[in-house]
Amino acid sequence: MNQERFNWALQELTGRQRQVLDAFLGGQSDRAIAQSLKIVDNTVKQHIKAICKKFKLQDETNKYASKRSDLKDLFRRYKPELVRVVTVVEAGEIFATPESKPNTPSQGTRCRRVWGRDRLIKQILDRLTNLQEAPILSLTGGAGYGKTEVASQVAKIARNRNLFADVLWVKARDTDLVDGCITQSERNEVLNWNKFLHEIAHQLDKCPTERVCQRLKEEKRLIVLDNAETSQVEEIVTNLVEMLNPSRVLLTSRMKTNAPFVGLIEIEGLDTASSYNLLQDEAKYKKIPALLEASPAQLDRVHQLSRGAPLALHFIIGRVLDDRALEPVLSALEAASGDVEKFYEFSLQTAWQRISDYSKNVLHYMGNSDAGVTWEELLGAEKIEKLDCQQALRQLRRWYLIEDELDAKGNQRYNLHPWVRRSLQGKLVDKWEQSLQKLAEIAQWKFGIDI
Repeated sequence: MNQERFNWALQELTGRQRQVLDAFLGGQSDRAIAQSLKIVDNTVKQHIKAICKKFKLQDETNKYASKRSDLKDLFRRYKPELVRVVTVVEAGEIFATPESKPNTPSQGTRCRRVWGRDRLIKQILDRLTNLQEAPILSLTGGAGYGKTEVASQVAKIARNRNLFADVLWVKARDTDLVDGCITQSERNEVLNWNKFLHEIAHQLDKCPTERVCQRLKEEKRLIVLDNAETSQVEEIVTNLVEMLNPSRVLLTSRMKTNAPFVGLIEIEGLDTASSYNLLQDEAKYKKIPALLEASPAQLDRVHQLSRGAPLALHFIIGRVLDDRALEPVLSALEAASGDVEKFYEFSLQTAWQRISDYSKNVLHYMGNSDAGVTWEELLGAEKIEKLDCQQALRQLRRWYLIEDELDAKGNQRYNLHPWVRRSLQGKLVDKWEQSLQKLAEIAQWKFGIDI
């Protein structure tokens, strides 16, 4: 299909078909579309089938119901501004972010594409939909390995394929852990069973808490508890397990849960090929010659030293973009001796020494917030001029320190990776001062200027 045929097919859609299409491309489930348009789920399916037919999408048996992914691919090619994907998630809301518009910085996200997680996502979905499996599944692994990103993809696919009647998402507060325990100062803020139950009740059409058990048993629902390690997870899962069947639970956590009714899946770093793909894709997107021209041996070193952790790989890209060279970053990775969190800290320190004071103020403010902040909030709270705020956000994106989101109401928000937020709240950056010697080294390295 060419652009002309695509435009013709789009114009041929009825008003109701266009409403369904826009909601479908916006990442809404059939059920959500049906509720918003006051029609039944099956009518939504029939509309999508008819839309696929108008765009000449058919499989070998001449059926159209299974061509949804092809429909999205078609719009990614000819009208990408309409396509959104589920990305970052907050309590009660799955945020949809535009999938394209690469030339619009305010619409970018850290992970424009999820690399190397197809098999893991399939494994999670298979176990969640298998009634012989444990009713609660925990995705565990270190910081920066993409647990939330994988869980959000699982939620997206579960919705789009109607594997569950609904997906409920609760995110525990981004508190810090000290020796595997929640810090004493944050215990009053931690997500406990009562708070969790009220959040689930709110998402279940604000039903009374005493009816939550009935609602979870009458229809198969998926509950995701993100950042479970900073909640009272043992209490939550012990109470919750009695309410399940057929509903299921997915946890993301840096710590393993030992309850016998909780199945464990450990997330690992990306494989070599996926690391290469991520690096090369971002290098093309941001036009980074040092990465585009990197040798296979150099890329292999990056993969080995970063352990394939997506956050580490993005920090590497930001540093190479600023240094315009790969070797200094490889040296920093080698100095970290395979400790990715040590490399995260080194990367944040390097970025902190090079970003503007406006960028530091924005980071500090976001670090003190437990969720994403809006553009208006940044301007008002920090009293930053629009141009300075734009430049600060652009600089923070270059270092992959912030993520862009759209909330459920379509409002633009800016958020931090949990590790970055914990580092800011833990006063890690407060001890870093830019020395004159370091400034001179940077000027000499980047511009050949002696200070």
